[in-house]
Amino acid sequence: MKTSRTNQDVLAKLVTFDTTTCLPTTDLFDWICDYLDHPAIRHERFDCGDGHENVWFETGPSCTDGEGVMLCGHVDTVPADEPDWETDPRELVEREGRLHARGACDMKGFDAIAINLLREAAESAPARPLCLLLTHSEEIGTIGAGQFVEQWPSDRSLPRQVIVGEPTSLRPVRGHKGHLTVRIVVGGSPCHTGFPDEGVNAILSAQPLLESLDRLRIELRDEVNEEGALFPDVPYPVLNVVRINGGNAVNIMPEFCTIDVGIRLLSSRQATDFIPRLQRSVAESGLRVTDVPAPGCCTFTVLNHTPPFGTPENDPFLATVIRASNSDGSHGVGYGTDAGRLEALGCRSVVFGPGDIAQAHRANEWMPVDEFERAPELLRTIISDAPA
Repeated sequence: MKTSRTNQDVLAKLVTFDTTTCLPTTDLFDWICDYLDHPAIRHERFDCGDGHENVWFETGPSCTDGEGVMLCGHVDTVPADEPDWETDPRELVEREGRLHARGACDMKGFDAIAINLLREAAESAPARPLCLLLTHSEEIGTIGAGQFVEQWPSDRSLPRQVIVGEPTSLRPVRGHKGHLTVRIVVGGSPCHTGFPDEGVNAILSAQPLLESLDRLRIELRDEVNEEGALFPDVPYPVLNVVRINGGNAVNIMPEFCTIDVGIRLLSSRQATDFIPRLQRSVAESGLRVTDVPAPGCCTFTVLNHTPPFGTPENDPFLATVIRASNSDGSHGVGYGTDAGRLEALGCRSVVFGPGDIAQAHRANEWMPVDEFERAPELLRTIISDAPA
């Protein structure tokens, strides 16, 4: 059994592994599994292909009917390519009450704490299950958690009370919007631009589609319901055209124009219900959806869907988190997490962790030392006080 490390030491080790999304996670998980090699800890590695894994740890009795608590974190990070890093993003640096490194905030800080909490619990033989799920590829659409839902045996129970440790400044979050990503490729016909009448410009053909999508964006702003109270700044579904790409050279008529659309849906709206509406907007632009882009036609592909999630305001586990954190209530956030995927397994999640999401995904990412040091005791209380 490995000698225990402080939470900061574990975090310092985790950030040395470059787990930028799309890179393999094997080396990181090898280290974590070795560190959590303990007679009272059981673990299982789920192969997701291309060097990616989801890894499950548990201690205490096996879960039989949803009892216990699960801690959930992802191990992938966004790239650390920003030119204005003042320190090595793969080295944990403490400075002026902040812990700097890529992933220190989002979300290897929570992962380090959760790893040590599991190890600590294993020493005391807990009466109820305590589990830890670490996923991959969260940053590009909660892909790892989606695979875990498919990988988990249907006849096997797991704790339904879940803490997803994304950075929330230790404020309980009971809901977030979903994020649907769609790619539309408009077709044209290439030719030499010196003879424009011999071809069709895919970029110009996409203009009516952009106008139709913008009309839908404006319509959605008026669709506010009671769920909107969780998102007071933006209490409605949001549609954004986020990327346009077309053309290869200035003397060639563009054959394709690719438009990526991101839609953030309220928890009462499912992607399966919204996709036909989005396809109607395509039809209103005069384009036909086909298998291959061509003049007057386009392809329509759902790239990913991070489901929304919402835990009822009167949920007993949510009340436990609010009480333990001495919060005045719970709120919603505009970003997606693994919580949306885990709802398919019957999980009732609360998103709760140290760090401010505003400090993630940027140069000199940081975690406040005081929150990092306060979070373990709050999580211990949540675990011990969670409803049976």
